[in-house]
Amino acid sequence: MIDGIDSSVNQPGEIFHASLDSPIIVNNQVVVPRDADVYVRLASVSSAGHIKGRSELELQLVKLEFQGQSYPLTSGTYTLVGKSRSKDSAKKVGAGAIFGTLIGAIAGGGKGAAIGAAVGAGAGGAYQEATRGKQVKVPSESKLNFQLEQPVTVTVIPHSVPSGQ
Repeated sequence: MIDGIDSSVNQPGEIFHASLDSPIIVNNQVVVPRDADVYVRLASVSSAGHIKGRSELELQLVKLEFQGQSYPLTSGTYTLVGKSRSKDSAKKVGAGAIFGTLIGAIAGGGKGAAIGAAVGAGAGGAYQEATRGKQVKVPSESKLNFQLEQPVTVTVIPHSVPSGQ
C-alpha cells in the first residue's frame, strides 16, 4: 500500500494507490515489473461503536496500470477485523463494578458494597459510552495479498533497442 486506510475516516468506494511488491512472471519472463501501479477499493467499512461491535475493512483490487494501459482486476476481498468491542466493554464495566464493590464495602459494609457495585458498573459503562472501539488501519507500506478471481490479459509493449546495439 502506498496510501493508508483508516476505518474511522475512509468511506466505502474510495480508491487507494498501491504497487506490486513482486513482479508478475510468465514462462520465466517478467511481464509486469515490481512497483507497477495497482489500485485498491474500500469495498466496505464498519466502525466500532461505543459499547459493542468491531471495526472492519474489506478491500478489493480494482485495476493495474502498466505501460500507459489500465487493466481492470476482479479479486476476492482482503478483510481486516479489529478487536471486539463487546468483550472490552464487559471487562471495563465488570472492573468498575468490582472496584465500586470494594470501595462500597470499605465505606459501608454489605449495603455499601451493593451500592458501590452499581455505581462502579455505571462508571465503567459511562467510560465505554464516552470512548469508541479501536479502529482498523492499513498503514502505508503494508503488504496485502489478494487472490484474483478472473484472469487478466496484459499486453506488453517490448522495449525498442536502438540500432547498432
